[in-house]
Amino acid sequence: MEIDMSRFRSGAWRVPPTVFAAALAAIFLAWTICDPAGFSLFFDNDGRSPFQMATVPVFAAIVPAVWIFRPFSGSRWRRAALCTAVSVVAIMAIVKELDLHCLALNWLYPDFVGEGGGLVHGKLFKPNGSPLTGTPFKMRVLTNSGVPLGMKAAVLFYFTAFFGVFGAGLLRFFPRWIKGVFRFEPASWSFGCFGASGVVVQIADRLPAWLGHGFGLDKHSSLGASPASALCTAIEEGFEMMIAVFAIMTIVFAWRDAKRERFKQSTKGANRK
Repeated sequence: MEIDMSRFRSGAWRVPPTVFAAALAAIFLAWTICDPAGFSLFFDNDGRSPFQMATVPVFAAIVPAVWIFRPFSGSRWRRAALCTAVSVVAIMAIVKELDLHCLALNWLYPDFVGEGGGLVHGKLFKPNGSPLTGTPFKMRVLTNSGVPLGMKAAVLFYFTAFFGVFGAGLLRFFPRWIKGVFRFEPASWSFGCFGASGVVVQIADRLPAWLGHGFGLDKHSSLGASPASALCTAIEEGFEMMIAVFAIMTIVFAWRDAKRERFKQSTKGANRK
């Protein structure tokens, strides 16, 4: 695999990991000086916290960005299809950020989904007889015989529109991404940080439960949140915004690289003439 040392020396590829590290450092710094309860509420308040509300327009900015820059190569129809796929994923991310998918199920199936967006306790049961709890957007809901068919269809549509479209795109561009990482292409490094942010979000989401089961560290204090749970909340919500930031960075860097490539091709063609 060819390594482009000119790209390595240019340093543009260092921007995404630097932003990633700076965001993580900023969260840790703020956590050390803030009260856990207030710090947690700033980042997460059932979709109404200042940070969550600020995250929504960043995700929304992905849609005009991908259509303005159109960073993909190929025919007009191919580029339009890929831009549409990116737009769908961005819109579904906004739906998730605002919990609109849970609100919709609560409105359609109030007997099964509560106002908070979780499954009504004691309404659905696992095969072992224990109550099915938590979010309705899980595979156990799709396989549970007590769930209405329409509710299953809504959950399946959400999975398909979000994870299906994103997964298909990831598989399509994965070889190109790997090559771009070793060629020190800024777009590929931005997309890598995009994926790393998603992993961080999932770890931060599950870490309080892991800490609680193993060490009892996720228990809330009398003020509403322990330092450990407040940090996990901040990292989870903070890097949800970083997912959108790195998506926009990937679009802009890919557009810039495509523009440079077209310029090189036109220069080569002119020299041949």
